Amino acid sequence: MTTSDATSPWALDPEATKRLPRGRHKLSRDQVLASQRGRMLHAVLIATAKKGFGYCVVGDVISAAGVSRKAFYEHFRDFEDCWFQAYETAAEVLISTVVSATVEADAAGDPGRATAAGIRALMELIVEEPAVAHATIVDIAGAGPEGLKARQRNMHSWADLMLITFDGVKGAKPTPERRLQALAAVSIAEGILVEYLVSEKTDELPAVSDQVAALMSGALTQ
Repeated sequence: MTTSDATSPWALDPEATKRLPRGRHKLSRDQVLASQRGRMLHAVLIATAKKGFGYCVVGDVISAAGVSRKAFYEHFRDFEDCWFQAYETAAEVLISTVVSATVEADAAGDPGRATAAGIRALMELIVEEPAVAHATIVDIAGAGPEGLKARQRNMHSWADLMLITFDGVKGAKPTPERRLQALAAVSIAEGILVEYLVSEKTDELPAVSDQVAALMSGALTQ
């Protein structure tokens, strides 16, 4: 999928990635700005997945998004500002997808089944747009100290979900050992995702989702 396609499954507002109609239109300024911003957020992740974080510039973003340089700077301070806003948007979609599927499946009181549902939903989302997933999961490691901190925050959020799923007490402070087990569980999943994304085998991810979930569950039930 490209930024000229109708929607991106990673957009919090799918309408925001639509190209504006050619010629005169009746869209409000707010609608125009939302469209421009959505397309640029999508474009910066696609560009990063293709070229690498340190090799992308503003020109790559505006070319792919179909906006002017002036429009870019109406939304963002610089390339890094655009990239990190895009990363946070995509990461929120990724995490909310896992949370929704996990919580829905957890109604049966089976944490292993709930974990499997969350991982399956995550991998199906990644298959929809592997380039955006690559930027969000792989390229974040090359985005400097701020990128590493952002990655850490999201890994801890995922670990918190695992603890709630397996221990069932929201807000309770886990022991250091239990926290380490949860971080180990999500690190297993992240490592496998990186392997498949870098190897360009994302279409194979759904087939291994149950196995990955079992490995994650094992880290919390040993």
